[in-house]
Amino acid sequence: MTTLPGRHIGVLTRRVDVDTDRAESRVSAYVYGNVLVLAAVVGTSPATVASGAAVAVVVGTVLSTYVAHVLAHSIGSLFGGEEGRSAVRVQLRDAVPVLSSGVIPALLLTGTALGWLPLLWGQALAAGVVLARIAATGVVYRRLREDVSLRRAWTVGALAAGVAAVAVVLKLTLTH
Repeated sequence: MTTLPGRHIGVLTRRVDVDTDRAESRVSAYVYGNVLVLAAVVGTSPATVASGAAVAVVVGTVLSTYVAHVLAHSIGSLFGGEEGRSAVRVQLRDAVPVLSSGVIPALLLTGTALGWLPLLWGQALAAGVVLARIAATGVVYRRLREDVSLRRAWTVGALAAGVAAVAVVLKLTLTH
């Protein structure tokens, strides 16, 4: 393991330069984006996957969620002049995990629409990737904050994945 000032580089890279509020903001964006992408992926039909429309659903979900997340976390700062603009820039950065949540699922769904993967496999892999990302939530937080044990990180991630699955079932049951 290589050690640099403020960083430990190994299998699970850990940083110690992100304060607790920013780490929580980034993890919140990470979870929120992933849950909504998971709902978008499993909420699409085989026909939308085959036509490529599911890619648009995932990309649209990611972009609209990013904008809404930044707005919701910045609205109070918008009244604050230069300090407010700086806070909005921080939120734009901290919400990037929302954007990253849709990259691999969109690529898998694109490959499926192009016929590189069977429909069911492409959609299942896209959903599986997002569930795996949610299960890794604790490790993501651990990467931002050094004060979390690996056991606790994986426990929180497993719980998050379970709750995310319930949220998706609720969304699909109550809104479709």
